[in-house]
Amino acid sequence: MKIKKITAIFTAAALSMALAACSKTEGTDTPTTAAADTGTTPPTTTAELSPEEQVHKDMMDRSFVSFGNTHRIEQKLSQAMRGDKTTVAYLGGSITEGIGGTPDTCYAKLSYNYIAENYGTGDNVEYVNAGVSGTPSILGNLRVKKDVLDKNADIVFVEFAVNDGMEQLYKESYESLVRTILQQENEPAVILLFTVTKTGHTCQEHMKQIGEHYGLPMISVPDAIQPEIEEGRMTWADYSDDEAHPNGEGHKLVAEFINNWFEMLKVRNAVDAPMEMPLLPKFGNPYENAFLAEVDYDNSNPDLQIVETGSFSLESRSIADFKNGAWTYSGEGTEPMKLTVKGNSLFLVCKRNNSSTMGKFEVYIDGARVTTIDTNQSDGWGDPFAFQVIKRSGVPEMNIEIVPTEDSAGKTIEIFGIAYSANADITF
Repeated sequence: MKIKKITAIFTAAALSMALAACSKTEGTDTPTTAAADTGTTPPTTTAELSPEEQVHKDMMDRSFVSFGNTHRIEQKLSQAMRGDKTTVAYLGGSITEGIGGTPDTCYAKLSYNYIAENYGTGDNVEYVNAGVSGTPSILGNLRVKKDVLDKNADIVFVEFAVNDGMEQLYKESYESLVRTILQQENEPAVILLFTVTKTGHTCQEHMKQIGEHYGLPMISVPDAIQPEIEEGRMTWADYSDDEAHPNGEGHKLVAEFINNWFEMLKVRNAVDAPMEMPLLPKFGNPYENAFLAEVDYDNSNPDLQIVETGSFSLESRSIADFKNGAWTYSGEGTEPMKLTVKGNSLFLVCKRNNSSTMGKFEVYIDGARVTTIDTNQSDGWGDPFAFQVIKRSGVPEMNIEIVPTEDSAGKTIEIFGIAYSANADITF
């Protein structure tokens, strides 16, 4: 352990010197170790700034929330600088997907370009955009394995602050997601990005508590732009053309906030030893290491077996990044779809819509009805939505029946995925 710590210190120190050497920021004083540890910004340069430049600098300074523990990110940047393959992934909702911008001008691609140009040695830094419109961290946690971890991501940006709610389910899903990424064998670096809507909705408060609990780097859009809007130096329209999504200039600004974090890292005068995973979660981790099973035509997953499809049939429909098809009810019959699952939590990922053509179904576990799910949702727009069925302790085998209700005759139900967790060390 002692040797590992000393090696980490020399590696981080060498990286810090390399980062400082490649910094494009001139005349910036190096922050003290204490300032770096508390997340404060470097001292202002002595050069005179124009009013516009000062406003811009103030926004950059406020966007910085915390360095967190930088051991992992330093290791990954050093890896990229050696020429090793390094994958940068972005997991989030429609802002991450790039709505309001384009695939090439969204904040994710722009900040990836910065990382690749500053730390890559050619084409060794790869890009994964795993943003899916309208999805919160509940679904993000369920799909992180297939969309991010199976791609061996090294640096993972997480952005769900405007799509999540304040309820415990969201807090536990977000924390389960963070813990799942951090516990991967390749030790990914996780960076939290907080965004905001026009009305001021953001889940930054509890997400920041989670970030502090795990020593994560954090970047805030609301901290940066809201004071400018309140003081009248900036309008929401300068950032967004709707209620939430950055426009072209907004995406560019978010990317600048991220790039600024890395510029500050280049001049940080501190070295972090590896941080151990906290034994206890901040809010709860019941969905840690969840598994999302999409349509499997061979029924090859031993932990999830389709026993009977009942009134459902397999159809090759797709939605968002669910491409395998769906278990589809087309409005005839009420025969149950029967399956067995080994797990202690269960979610069903269904298409939902604000339409009377969408049906509903009851879910039974071991013969007892536990919930009714209605896929006709007032805020639905054809998006994939993770409906929670049950959360409980232990890791039993559940016998599940999905039964269309009688009043769903002539309507449609589409199930794109069945997700479960089998985490024996959960904390509610």
